[in-house]
Amino acid sequence: MRIHIDALQCEGHGMCAATAPDLYDLNDDGYATPTDFEVPSGSESQAESGATACPMGAIKVLH
Repeated sequence: MRIHIDALQCEGHGMCAATAPDLYDLNDDGYATPTDFEVPSGSESQAESGATACPMGAIKVLH
């Protein structure tokens, strides 16, 4: 499973990091980074929760 974050859609609300802080990091401006990463085994539900929490729909879970 991979995560892709559309940097143009991300508005820096930080809901992904608030929901799944072990997976989603924010840069100094509050935007999710990195924009593409592999989800560690066992963290799939956190990845989904963080993606669902994004009010902009900027996070895509790729299976």
